[in-house]
Amino acid sequence: MARPSRFVISTSGIVIGDATSTLAGPNTPILAGLVDGLRAEGIAVTVLTPRLFLENLLLPAVLSGAKDEGVLRYPLRADLAVAWSSHLDVADAAVAALTLAVAPDVVDIGQIPPVTGVELAEAFAEHFSRAVTFEAVIPEEFGASITPIIGAGAAAGVAQLYTGLASADNVAFDLATGSADVLGINARSTRAWLADIGVN
Repeated sequence: MARPSRFVISTSGIVIGDATSTLAGPNTPILAGLVDGLRAEGIAVTVLTPRLFLENLLLPAVLSGAKDEGVLRYPLRADLAVAWSSHLDVADAAVAALTLAVAPDVVDIGQIPPVTGVELAEAFAEHFSRAVTFEAVIPEEFGASITPIIGAGAAAGVAQLYTGLASADNVAFDLATGSADVLGINARSTRAWLADIGVN
């Protein structure tokens, strides 16, 4: 049986190794156990740790608000700086981590510097060539709006996540472990992401 020598695992927004982090979820111990188990077998593991995904902004209520009404509604404070990333950024990082001569242990992925809700709206405004403002919404209301899409249980978990982020100073990371320093890959800006996926 073939034995892989290297794994790349994305946490999909969960932070492992810090039980106090707002981004530590119920699956954190399981994911940490997987990483530790593979490494105990002598397998090199690179953990990719994105924060919030730009693809969340494609939810119908979010995107239509920005495009049609000029209001980007999301359950974060307008001044909270977030190292947003795209699934495209994770894919780029995974390829690099798999092909480097030496696999890095941890790679944080996200925009540097992190951007606020106001700056996020500005990127949408530039892309759509119209005024777009940011409006913070209550996490529970946001959860209710996405319940028909992802189900009540998952929506409740999303609302709980954003409720926890309400008191966060930022949602970022140390530059030394970021993909730019470790892999030479910069996460896309919001404007570049919108163009790359063809939002119109």
